[in-house]
Amino acid sequence: MKYKLSDCVEIISGGTPKKAVSEYWDGNIPWITIKDFGSKYPKSTDNYITQEGLNHSAAKLSKDKDILISARGTVGEVMMVHSGYTFNQSIYGLRIKEKVAIPEYIYYWLLANKQIFIKNVHGSVFDTITRKIFDHIQIELPCIANQAEIVSKLNSIDSKIALNELINDNLAA
Repeated sequence: MKYKLSDCVEIISGGTPKKAVSEYWDGNIPWITIKDFGSKYPKSTDNYITQEGLNHSAAKLSKDKDILISARGTVGEVMMVHSGYTFNQSIYGLRIKEKVAIPEYIYYWLLANKQIFIKNVHGSVFDTITRKIFDHIQIELPCIANQAEIVSKLNSIDSKIALNELINDNLAA
């Protein structure tokens, strides 16, 4: 069945606490920027904010299996997060409507269709995607059972890749 991508997700904007307020930074809440992308799940983050920083900014806490997509500069990079992450305003959080789709299915679909976002950028200084793009992107979704079967196969491949990366890291050390 065909859906607008915006019908499958709740779009969450990121935010940045004021850098000049030291009480907002170096806490225990991971704060993701585009530099932290590069794998299915974040391996680490360079920055952390405090509860006070979260309370006084537009930053929002992620829930388990939210998907992050870079929206400015390097457009279309994706990653999944567990609960408790925050992210800056150059990233959209996508919370999947699970009656329609499995979060991992949408993750893999976004990964495979990055070019759709790149072709629809705006901006003269930085390439940017806006919330409106999610209304214009069509996604063909199989039934939940078929999504689960596809996700199972792709997760198996991802697990093997992660194991190979770990082996390579150990050999390099």
